[in-house]
Amino acid sequence: MTHINNIQGITQLLDNQSTQVSKTSGQAQGFESLLNSALEKTQEPEERTQISELGEIPAFDFDIQTVSSIVTDKTDKLLNSLESYASQLDDTSVSLKDIEPALEELNADASSLLEETLSLGEDDQDLIDIATSTVVAAKTEYLKFQRGDYL
Repeated sequence: MTHINNIQGITQLLDNQSTQVSKTSGQAQGFESLLNSALEKTQEPEERTQISELGEIPAFDFDIQTVSSIVTDKTDKLLNSLESYASQLDDTSVSLKDIEPALEELNADASSLLEETLSLGEDDQDLIDIATSTVVAAKTEYLKFQRGDYL
């Protein structure tokens, strides 16, 4: 039965391995001491600096505009562009070729305003009327210029 379990052989092997470990323990202790000293060096700066708590990240003030404020701003810009266009037409020193880029911008602004106006609700009917009238005036001036009414 001792041959089946071979307990004595196993215990002798374990005893031999423990003596081998004790022989190499000098090298293991050297490595262990190096590892511990390296860990101490990396942990020293953490002890010196104080870690502050994480605070709340401040939020930026976003200027969120509603559709009606966008339409109001674009209408105002288009009205100012129409006034500038009218003053350029009255000025005889400004040629029609010089006016054309401003008129193209006026037409683009009118198209943009019309798109924004379509997204307004029924609550803003007065603003829709003003914006639509301004777009019609700008588009009419563009068509008059393209047709040659000012030659």
